[in-house]
Amino acid sequence: MKGKAIARVTLIGLLCSVLVFMACSPQQAAAPTVTAPTAGPVGAKPQGWEADWQATLAAAKKENNLSIYTAAGSEVRTQIGKWYKEKFGLEIDWTPIPAAQTSPKVFRERQSGLYLVDIQMGALSRQLGEMKPAGILAPIKPLLILPEVLDKNAWFGGDIPWVDNDKAYTLNNLLSPEHRIAINTNLVKPGEITSYNDLLDPKWKGKIALIHPILNGRVPAILHTIMGPDYLRKLAAQQPVITENQRLGFEWVAQGKYPIMIFSRTDEFMEFERAGAPIAKAIAKEGTTLAGGAITFSMLDRSPHPNTTKIFVNWWMGKELGIQLSKFLALQAARLDVPTDHLPPDIMRDPKVKYVNAETEDFQEKQAKLRDLVQEIFGSMLK
Repeated sequence: MKGKAIARVTLIGLLCSVLVFMACSPQQAAAPTVTAPTAGPVGAKPQGWEADWQATLAAAKKENNLSIYTAAGSEVRTQIGKWYKEKFGLEIDWTPIPAAQTSPKVFRERQSGLYLVDIQMGALSRQLGEMKPAGILAPIKPLLILPEVLDKNAWFGGDIPWVDNDKAYTLNNLLSPEHRIAINTNLVKPGEITSYNDLLDPKWKGKIALIHPILNGRVPAILHTIMGPDYLRKLAAQQPVITENQRLGFEWVAQGKYPIMIFSRTDEFMEFERAGAPIAKAIAKEGTTLAGGAITFSMLDRSPHPNTTKIFVNWWMGKELGIQLSKFLALQAARLDVPTDHLPPDIMRDPKVKYVNAETEDFQEKQAKLRDLVQEIFGSMLK
């Protein structure tokens, strides 16, 4: 018994020594957050979200493909697909499609029993105005598992940037001031257009290209919100040339056929600017909207590649991809931890300015409500 007592005392003394040593040792820095891991520490069994992530990634590699319908331009599609493959070894199967044709295409497929698409990117009014009411959007919220994505403090406005009012279906990872007036720099003098009212100058009558105000209702909704309903009538009196094809409109401006265009998306504008075309944005002093570069997205139900979709949506909302997209599109990320030193001042949110957030379901509903008014004002010009 005496030997056992001595052994217990010795063991207790050893444990006390270890605890004293640990207390006196300098504290280790907290481990950094792990983003989108592909493998856990050697010899350690992943737990929690890491185990979920690794199991999903393994299943995604068996699916391989991700199907996305989008109105985004070719450069955007190519670059995103390249980044995704480099990161995970997975492919994106893009289907480029004009915004107005997205919902009809999906509805026709489903009537034939075909469920071909995982994600609808862009064409936000179609996502929330047609697909959501039809009940074919699936909630993305349960798929979000990465801690850096779920951290509400990482986001502008203090919450994950949901677009829909349910905060479940539609996401946006860019939220940048977007200016909607493109000019030919050879035909429009610097400082000649600094206000939406400058577009009403008689010398621009018949010389303004306008993205189709019914099929792309965002532009009239923005002008109505910032300048009021009378402005739309005054703009119509300028007899703008209306086009359904935004890329064609930019070609007109770059070639000098029309000196000005009022457009809806920035991705194609960036292509022309990078190519060295004589094209630039005019900044209206009355203000502008916060928007996401036509890459807001929703997931459709009965997704053919659910695991690849889960990988994609978490990656899409992470810091690494936020940095890549912000630099590539020259737009400010919705994440607060994405640097902005590569952006010009007019593209960065100014805390002193109140913006119209176009990336909300309420704004999409306003677009829909304005359709009759827009039809009344511009109807005679629409083909």
